[in-house]
Amino acid sequence: MTAPQRRTLVYSVRLSPAESNAIQKIADARHLPASTLVRAWILDRLEQEQAPGA
Repeated sequence: MTAPQRRTLVYSVRLSPAESNAIQKIADARHLPASTLVRAWILDRLEQEQAPGA
């Protein structure tokens, strides 16, 4: 039996070429896809914002 599929939402974000290149450079250094790196950053920030006293 498989777990039910969760629906996910996709966001489009506009970045300058310099911002995109900076993200890609960091992602490459960590051997990650840029989308995975950006998602991790967003989830980290959400956790900070939702922490008590934030």
